[in-house]
Amino acid sequence: MLNKLKLCIVALLLATGAFALQANADESKIPEPFRGASPGSPIQINYDDWNRILHLTVIDAGTSHGRTAPAPRPEIGTRVIHGNTKSTRNEGNRLVFPAFADNQKNLKVVHDIRTDLEKIPAEVPMKQWSKNEQLAYWLNLYNITLIEMLAHEYPVRSLKKLKYGSHSLWAKKVLTVAGVKLSLNDIHNILINKWDTSLVMYGLFQGYIGGPNIMDEAFTGQNVHQLLVKNAHEFVASTRGMRIRGKELIVSDYYKENKKLFPHWKTDLQKHLAQLTEDLGDRARVMDAKKIKAKTNDYYIADLFGGTRSTANASANNPAALDSAIVHAMSGEAAAAGGAANLGVATMNLGEYADFKKADVDTRFPDFVKDYIKQVRKNKSMMKGKVEVEEFDGTKKDDKKDKPKT
Repeated sequence: MLNKLKLCIVALLLATGAFALQANADESKIPEPFRGASPGSPIQINYDDWNRILHLTVIDAGTSHGRTAPAPRPEIGTRVIHGNTKSTRNEGNRLVFPAFADNQKNLKVVHDIRTDLEKIPAEVPMKQWSKNEQLAYWLNLYNITLIEMLAHEYPVRSLKKLKYGSHSLWAKKVLTVAGVKLSLNDIHNILINKWDTSLVMYGLFQGYIGGPNIMDEAFTGQNVHQLLVKNAHEFVASTRGMRIRGKELIVSDYYKENKKLFPHWKTDLQKHLAQLTEDLGDRARVMDAKKIKAKTNDYYIADLFGGTRSTANASANNPAALDSAIVHAMSGEAAAAGGAANLGVATMNLGEYADFKKADVDTRFPDFVKDYIKQVRKNKSMMKGKVEVEEFDGTKKDDKKDKPKT
């Protein structure tokens, strides 16, 4: 019954646009090739290859219970505490980074998917896409690129130094989309200036525990809003997203990074968090808070093995060993949850990690989309001429017939 209630609330929030802010999107602040959209456009992008990889490599931890983890104890016979000591350390999904970092074939597939996606807006201008399709594209491209970059840095435990400073991975211009050089920060800028909703921040995987989850399925134009709402609820329900302490809201540093989405910081963020905690019964307490402090952070990598090479080395050439390590690593948490958490790891075939596959370029679009694109090109001889967005809304048909060849 509770799950049904949550679904009804999510549906209501989506239908009423409850997550929209007062600030309007400003496309003048993003590069011209990424402006505009075509409502009702039939263009869809196929992410089946990336979707399959996420299914194989993401361990879904489920919704957080909202309680901080106890202080860790030293291992028996030592005074040393290894690993993450943050109170948020048991929250959030985990990615099996060795599947990317220790298998060059797999990493090459991820690289090929990323470069394949980079090329699409040059083939089919983004102004011909719906906004939902554009949103799914940017979120997937961001997450794929970050995972590829972090795989090259692995093993690494804390991502704080990699994120901030003059050598930040997020600031590197590693992408070229429609002739424009872009960094992860640039994609973030495109998202917050084109979409006037705070939901976009929950689709950007940061690679560390203190950020939004990496989800076990790819974004698409059809599911993007539902997945963003789901990830938003998980983040706010967790202690790494928000905690209520008396009359204070202790929130993640990640909200401070996205302060532009909350132009009237306290008022806007408070309303946003209240909407997301409606089904938890915390709305009144959130709205009664007198202060908001953004100081919760956990930069420990969201890797199943904590960013260490010890497990990865032993299993790089032994999928069965990695299978066993995952089951062992997760069994304690599953037991603590009373067996309710179906993590799916016991039946995961890690041998398939050597079989990542990239979709052929021709299958990136469904057949009906390819037919549409061909007709567009035929109608407009899409060379260097100007294309008006209004003519590509997916509702008009061209009644003209091709002239016979002479």
